[in-house]
Amino acid sequence: MIKSRKIVAVIFVIGLLIAITPQLTALPSGISGAAVTSGCNCHGPVASDEVIISIEGIPNEFIASESYNFTISFTGGPEESGENFGGFNLKSDRGTLISLAETVQIIDNAATHTDQGNNQRIWLVQWVAPESDKVSTDFTLLVNSVNGDGSSSGDMWNKEIFSIKGQNAGSGSVIDIDEPAWIIIVGSIFAILAYIILILYRDENFGKKELTYWLTTTNHKDIGILYLWATIFFALIGLLLSLLVRLQLAIPDNDFMTGDLFNQAVTMHGAVMVLFAVSPMSFAFANYIVPLQIGARDMAFPRLNALSFWTLVLGGLTAASGFFFDGAADAGWTFYSPLTSIEYSPGSGISLAGAGLVLLIISVTVSTINFLVTIGNHRISSMKMWDMPMYTWNMLFTVILMLAVFPALLSAVLMLVGDRVFSTMFFDPSIDGTTWWLHIFWFFGHPEVYVVLLPGLGMAMEVVPTFVRRHLYGRNTILYALMVASLLSVLVWAHHMFITGIDPTFRKIESIGTELISVPFALIYLSLIATFYKSKPDFTKLPLVFVMGAIGIFLVGGITGVYLSSVAMDIQLRGTYFLVAHFHYTLGSVAVMTLGGIYYWYPKIFGRLLDEKLGWWHFWFTFVGINLTFIPLFGLWDMPRRIYVYQESAGWADQQLLATLGSLIVFLGQMIFFWNFVRSMKNGEKAGNNPWNGHTFEWLTTSPPPRSNWTELPIVAPAKSSKSDIKTEHVREE
Repeated sequence: MIKSRKIVAVIFVIGLLIAITPQLTALPSGISGAAVTSGCNCHGPVASDEVIISIEGIPNEFIASESYNFTISFTGGPEESGENFGGFNLKSDRGTLISLAETVQIIDNAATHTDQGNNQRIWLVQWVAPESDKVSTDFTLLVNSVNGDGSSSGDMWNKEIFSIKGQNAGSGSVIDIDEPAWIIIVGSIFAILAYIILILYRDENFGKKELTYWLTTTNHKDIGILYLWATIFFALIGLLLSLLVRLQLAIPDNDFMTGDLFNQAVTMHGAVMVLFAVSPMSFAFANYIVPLQIGARDMAFPRLNALSFWTLVLGGLTAASGFFFDGAADAGWTFYSPLTSIEYSPGSGISLAGAGLVLLIISVTVSTINFLVTIGNHRISSMKMWDMPMYTWNMLFTVILMLAVFPALLSAVLMLVGDRVFSTMFFDPSIDGTTWWLHIFWFFGHPEVYVVLLPGLGMAMEVVPTFVRRHLYGRNTILYALMVASLLSVLVWAHHMFITGIDPTFRKIESIGTELISVPFALIYLSLIATFYKSKPDFTKLPLVFVMGAIGIFLVGGITGVYLSSVAMDIQLRGTYFLVAHFHYTLGSVAVMTLGGIYYWYPKIFGRLLDEKLGWWHFWFTFVGINLTFIPLFGLWDMPRRIYVYQESAGWADQQLLATLGSLIVFLGQMIFFWNFVRSMKNGEKAGNNPWNGHTFEWLTTSPPPRSNWTELPIVAPAKSSKSDIKTEHVREE
């Protein structure tokens, strides 16, 4: 008992000492120690309203790294006498305080007066703002009003707390309904979700049992349908973000969006469209069609297949969720260092995007392994490798590329997380970390273009022979060209780095390699065109029409890419809207090919045809809109592509307005398609098992196929032909 009392007594004494310590910590030459937060106890315990503080030079919002001069003064309190009139202490939690005169000194990152500064009640202090304008800085200012009689009797003090917000601070932290862009983002997302819920609610056959089924299914066809719906949803989000970007740039001096929200929209548009929409949409059809094309009953690892889908969805939602917290990623979809550092991107947007990418890479890894095993080991015995359909071949090259380059992205993201969370220095610019990031990212990023492109080409190689009624010209040549293109795609990553100061000899090698990669794709392109020779193509069929439109768009993208292989031209054009136009003409062709694939395989998946009239409206809105959007941008080779506002005197307004009108047309076309997609599932014309008279295995089963795909397995019976033009016919086993 006595021992317990002693412990309590010791604790009480320690607490008392802590309480009176501030009385002893104020220095004669200025306020310091605990007094900064607790008040200047050496001049009285309570702040006095008689002391009126004045601060001049405070901006409404600060610009990153800008310098601001503060004039600090006060009135009131005791009359001035003796040699000591007063003092001050200014502390900020961000930025740097600098003394502008001998009357001010900096102690412990706080500005306070010197001995010479005691004989005045006005001081000058400079504040250098933080290097990021997406934060707010909090200031605490204490002032002493003293009478100079050598004692604290009659002295007074007061305290002022204020904040200065950066230009882009908090623009994404809370949804600002007063900002039109936010209304579009939030309203559109909720409208899409409400529409999906309404469809499910009105479906009499959809209930708890059906919901449980779709949440737990592992069948490859169900996973393919889930992929398709998810990627359409992500594509709509990506399109909405691109529409916001175009609306901001439509006219000069536009304040439709803040700079920070503009950067978020640009970043997430690129990331969502490339990584979570267009590329995974190929896996929607790959999951559904590839097992059918090779005579398999399912994927090799059904549970891994389901895992790949759900991690993709969770990854996409995680990456985009920053909009509803403290701002989404805003460093550009290439996530260049040091823009991704805590210093320049202090919010959680980059971290959430990194977490989303990790989930995406998990999805990709398990999916690629699944496809490799399925294609390698689950083909029917009569189908040799060389007999595989072209779409399956293209998916095989795609997953090989993905398995080769996505680990590089994973390593880069993990190192980025280390820099942001654990203060590592992998991408620190002082040790050339920026170049290190570029090498790793573009080792992934350049082959990723072909990861997106090859499935679209595979779709075109199925659609063209079907509606031209001829075998694909130069089939073997195309396969060899795909092998060469896949190999070269992982060797020419540094053509994205011509202006970074890499070795000149290495630049020449990369320039030559970039030009060489055009050769195999030229062979593929010419082979597709040659398939039309002496044929009677049916241009009334929408799948062929979309593919032909994509072939035209791809030609423009390919030719403009050759210009960028020149180091001299790349130095001028990189970072301008010429590059934006080239990039979108390349991937825009992929999107249009994918649309052709949807029209082609929709009857197989849902058993009904898409409405033809709506389909033609969709095609013309898409084709005209894409060209109207991006042709004007080729002329903006003098406009930087990362600015969100420009002046009318720059001369860019007409092209930007045309591009915005084009994007609105494209968006309207996709709304027509979305309506057609949903409506035709129930009201479309019944398609039958093979409405196109297709020649690959998927057309030999019912539409939609049974759960196990086949009642009788097909076989491949090679026809007599030359090795360079393999033909197959499909019969049923007896």
